[in-house]
Amino acid sequence: MSGANGRGGRTLALVSQQKDIAFYLREAEQRAGPVLVLGAGMGRIAWELALHGKRTVAVEPSEVMLAAAKERRRTEPFQASDQLKLLPEDPRSLRLPERFPLVIAPQNAIALSATLDDVDAMLATVRHHLEPGGAFVFDALNPHPDGAGGSEPEEGWSPLEGIEPPRPVFAPHLRERIRGPNGTSEGIRRLRLRHFTVAELNQALEEADFVATERFGDFDRHPFEPTAPLQIVIAHRA
Repeated sequence: MSGANGRGGRTLALVSQQKDIAFYLREAEQRAGPVLVLGAGMGRIAWELALHGKRTVAVEPSEVMLAAAKERRRTEPFQASDQLKLLPEDPRSLRLPERFPLVIAPQNAIALSATLDDVDAMLATVRHHLEPGGAFVFDALNPHPDGAGGSEPEEGWSPLEGIEPPRPVFAPHLRERIRGPNGTSEGIRRLRLRHFTVAELNQALEEADFVATERFGDFDRHPFEPTAPLQIVIAHRA
């Protein structure tokens, strides 16, 4: 992504995903009530929701990206600013009193989960905040275009070695510049992404009492196929 487009731009770089804004706007407009955004990045989608009149609560654990999202308050209309609440929270542990008809995890946010246990924790957050009949919508890179699923780990690989096994099909990463108290740069932190297979996500959803009711392969809503670059999921409580 470029500019202030979420997990990209001058501060962070990640593979661009097109048409996601229109996709999430459509999902939000189909439901009355506020939207919870888990992993807001630099606020690109959260701000678009607010600009279209949707009350939005967006959480982001990265101080750098959250600061960039907050910076937009200086230039966006105050009506939109009033619609958006930005919180420095971890999507795995967030617990708000409010319930939402729509919870989204856009821009491959789920890939920042280091392990399946982290995915389970994120889904517990979704379950806590989703009102009856509500939907959880997320997009993730599809790591196995051949549809064969994950290969067996190489001999000698340990789950403690990192957050993804050797030679993943996709191996993008984020680079986040850390700033000290006086505003000077203190170096760069690299954030590896963990990409989950369809089978892994289906199992995690099932164990969290969700069912994937729709799955697309792109933001034009073409049906998901094993060769699709993305898996875009709409899930409901089972």
